[in-house]
Amino acid sequence: MFGKVRGGGVAALSAASERERERALQAATPGCNIGVLGCPGSGKSALTVKFLTKRFISEYDPYLEDTYNTEETVDHQSVLLKIMDTADQDKPANSERYLTWANAFIVVYSIDNRKSFEGCLHYLNAISTHAKGLPHDYPIILLGNKLDMERYRQVSKSDGLSLASKYNCSFYEVSASLDFEKRNAQRLNKLAHTMLSAIFYLSGYEISFCK
Repeated sequence: MFGKVRGGGVAALSAASERERERALQAATPGCNIGVLGCPGSGKSALTVKFLTKRFISEYDPYLEDTYNTEETVDHQSVLLKIMDTADQDKPANSERYLTWANAFIVVYSIDNRKSFEGCLHYLNAISTHAKGLPHDYPIILLGNKLDMERYRQVSKSDGLSLASKYNCSFYEVSASLDFEKRNAQRLNKLAHTMLSAIFYLSGYEISFCK
């Protein structure tokens, strides 16, 4: 009447326990949502994929919006990231979908495209307007991409610094297409650490991040 427990039943219990353990770990791990904004051609999708995979892909569908999940380790602390690579065309459209979702923003332009830089004003204004009256600030990084196109530069570094200062943003210039050599890797890592440090400071977490 009372036979042996089937092997499949033990395996199922073990798998269920493992899933419960993973859910418990995820619940205990700090997480944040990052919105990546910018005009088509700014290279924001290439930057997002380069950060996630360390690979450069040059062509993307400008009408395709994706959200990526990744777990990063910073100073021995696991962090769950959700990154939304938005697909607005030239200026914010239906922006509530990411303004209410994100904890922080990266606004990207291409240093060889003045129009993409001017388009950043629309995104920064949208974030600023949304943040009015809220009990916290949004960490924002203004990011000049395509540093490898220096010879065709249309936006000076001082222009980027000036705009970042106006909206109280951090500012960096990087390249998604450069090989992951030491200097470019340091820029991208510092960018990620600065963003995460600001997010968790505002969220009340006391985590030390590398600079």
